[in-house]
Amino acid sequence: MSVVNLSLKRREFLGAGAATAGALLLGFHLPAARAAAGGAINAYVSIDAAGKVTLMNPFVEMGQGAWTAIPMILAEELDVNMDAVRVADAPLGPEYRLLFNKTMRITGGSASVRGGYEALRQAGARARAMLIAAAAQQWNVPATQLSTEPGFVVHAASKRKAAYGDLAAAAAKQTAPEEVPLKDPSKFRLLGKPTPRTDAFEKSNGRAAFGMDFREENMLIAAIRHAPAFGGKIAAIDKSKAAGMPGVVAIEDLGDAVAVLADNTWRARQAADALVIKFDDGANAGFSSAAYLEQLRARLDDAGHAVENEGDVKAAFAAAAKTVVAEYHAPFLAHATMEPQNCSAIVRDGRCIVHAPNQGADFVANAAAEITKLPVDSIEVHTPFLGGGFGRRIVLDYVRQAVTLADRHKGRAVKVVWSREEDTQHDYYRPLVAAKYRAALGKDGSPIALHVTTAGDGPSRQLGWQQDPKVDGSVVEGAYKQPYDIVGRRSDFVFETCPAPLGFWRSVGHSQNGFFMESFMDELAHAAGKDPVEFRRGLLGKAPRYLKVLDTAVAMAMWRGGKWQAADGREHAMGVALHESFGSIVAEVAEVSLDADGLPAVHKVWAAVDCGFSVNPLVLEHQVESAIAYGLSAALHEEITIKDGRATNGNFETYPILTAQEMPDVAVQIINSGEALGGVGEVGTPPIAPAVCNALFALTGKRIRSLPLDRHSFA
Repeated sequence: MSVVNLSLKRREFLGAGAATAGALLLGFHLPAARAAAGGAINAYVSIDAAGKVTLMNPFVEMGQGAWTAIPMILAEELDVNMDAVRVADAPLGPEYRLLFNKTMRITGGSASVRGGYEALRQAGARARAMLIAAAAQQWNVPATQLSTEPGFVVHAASKRKAAYGDLAAAAAKQTAPEEVPLKDPSKFRLLGKPTPRTDAFEKSNGRAAFGMDFREENMLIAAIRHAPAFGGKIAAIDKSKAAGMPGVVAIEDLGDAVAVLADNTWRARQAADALVIKFDDGANAGFSSAAYLEQLRARLDDAGHAVENEGDVKAAFAAAAKTVVAEYHAPFLAHATMEPQNCSAIVRDGRCIVHAPNQGADFVANAAAEITKLPVDSIEVHTPFLGGGFGRRIVLDYVRQAVTLADRHKGRAVKVVWSREEDTQHDYYRPLVAAKYRAALGKDGSPIALHVTTAGDGPSRQLGWQQDPKVDGSVVEGAYKQPYDIVGRRSDFVFETCPAPLGFWRSVGHSQNGFFMESFMDELAHAAGKDPVEFRRGLLGKAPRYLKVLDTAVAMAMWRGGKWQAADGREHAMGVALHESFGSIVAEVAEVSLDADGLPAVHKVWAAVDCGFSVNPLVLEHQVESAIAYGLSAALHEEITIKDGRATNGNFETYPILTAQEMPDVAVQIINSGEALGGVGEVGTPPIAPAVCNALFALTGKRIRSLPLDRHSFA
């Protein structure tokens, strides 16, 4: 399979498809993922005279394997080999909008494969049926006598066969069938089989195009210096030294930032460093993460707004033989994408062309249209490979900067490139959140009621995506409707506004709530005097799917409670966690020790995953490994600290991330339960922090209720 950088305006693509002799152009409907009922997009598949299949893909490739799994789905039902399929970035247009009632084209929420699975199968099956109909007409035989093999229609009785490319022109004249049978999954050739990533070779040899790789003759490079305080502005700029430096073309005031445009990156950055800028820190100059945490903690006994209220919780607590209360909190986190924010834009001849790593091309087009005052039909968006997304590239501040500068310097391409420090200090962070968990236990130690209060602010509210005016779902997801059989359940949300910019971070609210909930379940097991696995098993009798995932993970790890002396001479212990997110269930067991310096060392992680059906087990395994690495990095090291209204972290020396030496071995086992497809890109992240912290409790007796672990001493 090949990957091509093909990005056309919608009308250009449709026109080209219709005009291409011998091409079958098929439109199909992609329903929304389950989480966004009613949402839909349209996409298009073409087959040319050479038999090459082009899939115009509305999902971006940001390292998650979408550009492998998505064409696999089409190729299975169309009956072609993967090397016959080209994947191209879909053009703009309503046909490609997936979520929120056809209003949004986005790659996120682990929704690409599960959102397109059924419709892509239908598209492939319809195209195959049209090719068969064309061959039947050409050979004057009933279509029922024909079958296919990869890339060919076959008439076994006469031993004739015709290549798809030879039939494409005639097939294009056929009427697409309304209903078409899909393959029995037992007959799948591709789906469910480990298939190597189709983008891996180009990425390994340096030919893959990322946003940073865009080049155009006479292009300007823009270095950015933001006002350091959130909501701050530029008060004055002394340009005298920078303006005369070699290669400098312009110094632009962007309101909350200054851009230095030069003929290369080094000169732009050197000139930016030479600027003398006076900032107005604005209303948030006194904001700090430490003070905000105390605000949240002070509100954890507020009534809040109920997101779950089952059973008589108040009565259960009044009758409890024992109660357990614990308070947790998790810090602000940066996305730390390997590729810092960047965007290139050109405004010329009444058009705006944007080359931007992004997670939603329509968002880019709308922003560019707003800035340039051009109609959306005059905007062209090219989405290269993304050097990581994790939700950061949904927010388009870097795109707005590039388009604004290109609009001021019409005719010349402008590339905005943020430094690592700017990227860290002006991210849209995962929220700082605090929570209080309370449980009422019966005489046998089993919980009879659970009351959770979560306090904070979230990206859904800040970015205008909040659906419930009283509850930010991005903060509380994963904190309620858990599988455990606890009769009384109440979960409340307490809103406390946060002036720091907040964004969607890998697994969003599940990332902190999985840590809170599964840490608390371990606390309850300890209070009941039970093994953490057996305690969970006792509460999963009505949730057999979850129980199977848990049992699979602990069997993989050959679960051992308590601690033991390992071959390395150190004491080891295991911790377990179970969490559902994005329609998939994951259980993880972590084996942990303390190294010679008394710091946590994670030796191995066993993960069992039920996502309904794994389209590509190899990609799923890689995604779970990646999600564990991402979550483990945050658990061990990561924290954005805010003081005087600004982030104090800069490069990786002040925002450390997981090193290769710290990455444990990971074993993944997939459970194909036959349930509805779940996502896989984010689901491995929530369980890793609680699994590690629960293991540390078994090892040291110290209960961890806040992250990162770097804050804690285990000596």
